[in-house]
Amino acid sequence: MTSIKTLWLLTAIWLFACSQKNVNQKTNPVAIELNKQAMVLVPYIKNADSSLKAISLLDSATTLDSNYFSGYYNKLMFLGQQKQYDKAIVAIQSLTRIQPLAHDLYLTGGMLYESTGDSISSKKYFQKSLAICNMVLDTMSVSHRDYEMMVGNKAANLIMLGHPEQAKEVLQKLYDSIMDEELKSKLLLLMKKSRSELLTDFIESK
Repeated sequence: MTSIKTLWLLTAIWLFACSQKNVNQKTNPVAIELNKQAMVLVPYIKNADSSLKAISLLDSATTLDSNYFSGYYNKLMFLGQQKQYDKAIVAIQSLTRIQPLAHDLYLTGGMLYESTGDSISSKKYFQKSLAICNMVLDTMSVSHRDYEMMVGNKAANLIMLGHPEQAKEVLQKLYDSIMDEELKSKLLLLMKKSRSELLTDFIESK
C-alpha cells in the first residue's frame, strides 16, 4: 500500500498514513467489493475519469457501510488527487469519527482546511493532532518504531500553529539522538520549512 499512500500524503516522515484496518466490526461485503473495484483504478488515479469513477464506487461503499474505514480512506486519496478538498474534508470527518485518536488524520484534516482558507477549523485540527501526539509521546519509548514519526508530526503541527522555534527544538533533540543519515536529512529539511512551505508541499504532493 506504500505506493498508494504516496499518491495522497507527503513522503516526509511527519505525514504517516493510518493503516486501513477497520475498527473491530463486520464490514458490509458489498461495500468491500465496491472498494476492491475502486482499487483497480489506482494505477489510473491521475486520469480524471478513472478517479471520478473510483469516487462514485467508494461513495456507494460508504453509503452501504457508514463505518467502513478503508472506503473513506481510499475515497480521501482519490478526492485529494482531484483537489476536491471540501469533499475530502467530509471524508476526514468520517475517518476521525471512526478512529478518533488518529493524530495523522487530524494533521491531514488541518492541511485540507488550510487549503480551503478555513484557518479557524484548521487550527482546531492541528491542536487536536498535537494533543494526541503529546499524549502518546509522554508514554512512548524512544526505541518504539513509530517514535520518529510521532516527533515529526508533533513538529509539523507546531509549525502550522505558528510555533516554528518550538518545532525546531523538538526536531533538533531527535536529530542529535539518531544515527540514520537519511532520517537526519529529512529532519534538517523539516527544520527549515515555513508554515506556507509545508502547506505548499502538501498541496503539490497530491
